[in-house]
Order: sequence, then structure tokens, then C-alpha cells
Amino acid sequence: MKYKVLAICKSLLWCFVVLLFPIASGTISVILALDTVTTLFLQGTFMALALIPPTIFVFRGKWQWREVGFAKFDFKGCKRVLFFIPLLVIFLPVAIKGFYVKSIGYVIGSLFLYLFVGISEEVYFRGIIPRYLKEEFSTKGIVLWSTLIFGIGHVATAFTGSNVFEIALTVLNAFIFGWLAMEMTIISSNIIPVFLVHFLFDFETKIVVMNGKELLIAEIVRGIMMFIIASWFAVVIYKQRKR
Repeated sequence: MKYKVLAICKSLLWCFVVLLFPIASGTISVILALDTVTTLFLQGTFMALALIPPTIFVFRGKWQWREVGFAKFDFKGCKRVLFFIPLLVIFLPVAIKGFYVKSIGYVIGSLFLYLFVGISEEVYFRGIIPRYLKEEFSTKGIVLWSTLIFGIGHVATAFTGSNVFEIALTVLNAFIFGWLAMEMTIISSNIIPVFLVHFLFDFETKIVVMNGKELLIAEIVRGIMMFIIASWFAVVIYKQRKR
């Protein structure tokens, strides 16, 4: 039990490390009263800086690239990626009415930010954190604790919602996405597929025409879709482990 608690504490520590970067950039943005586009680039830069600690660990020989999610793709790995094709449906609900480009600067800034949000969060939440968890937990335990830690790490962002329902929905979707993302990583043994989904998932929401109640309904539908797919992935993983 002691070692399991230690593994969880180490995981929470790395969760705290990656959260420091958006907190710092958000604080700077408020203090300097930066405009939206400048804030996007600032936040993206800080999320890029979040990759420095794990990169140092790799180059100093303490970790290997595969331990932070960058395993080599082999034929079996590429074949397993086919399981992710149904995930394309999760991008449909919020995009039904099309997309809206506020400005070129806003789009480029959003691309820059969510590119590094995706890669940094996947390195930490699906690379580093499971690295510690797998020392003491089974596959089920890894999925459970990584999902909880990812959800907890995103609770703060949920409070930007305008009402209790919106906050609850954001928190719930964070937990469901964390569950789905960890299963994708286990199936493919690589964080690249889930990074692409994470990046598109975040970026799409910022450029769609939908807003207000319509967007909330679309996000509920998307959450249900993610839950169904995550449940199917759980069956896939169970069958893989039985072989």
C-alpha cells in the first residue's frame, strides 16, 4: 500500500508541474492586460516550455523516449490505430453549423496554443504519470488513476463556465476524455494518436459557429459518444490482455 500511495503522490507531483505553466502564463496575461491573440501565443509558449523538464530527464538518461509515450510504431501498432477510426464521430456534434474565423491571428494563435497543450499534456498525463503508476498498479488501476488525475488537473478550467450545469459538464467531459485518452495510449502504445485527437478536440471547439445553449447540447452529445467509445475500448483492451 505504501508504494502505491508513493506512486500516486509522484503522479500528482508531475500533474502539479505541468499545471504551473498555464497558471504562470494566465497570471502574466492578467497582470499585463494582454489582448486575446497575444495571450494565446503566450500560453502556447509556456506550454512548449512545459516540455523542457521531461526532455532533460530523457537526455540525461534517466528516462527513455518510449517511457514518455514515444514508442516506435511497428506493423501491429499501425494496425491497432485502426480502432480509433470511430473517434471521428466525436468531432461532428459541435461542427454541424460550421466554423467561424474571428481573425487570422486568432486562428494561428489557437493552433499554436492547442498544438503545445496537446503534446505537453499527453507527455505528462499519458506518458510520465502512467510510467509511475504502472510500477504498482494493474492496467485497470493505471486507467483509473490517470483518469482521476487528468480530471482533477482540469477542474480549475471548468470554473470559467457561466453556470453550475456548464461547470459540471466540463468536469465530466474532462474525466471521460481522460479515460478515453489513456485507453488509446494503451491500445497503440504511443501518445501520437491521442495527441492528434486532443489537439483537434480543443482547437475545434474554439472555431465553431455554435455557442450558448446549442454548444452545450452538442458537448453533451459529444460526451455521450466519448463514453460509448471509451467503453468499447475497455473491451478491446480486456481482449488484448487475455491473449
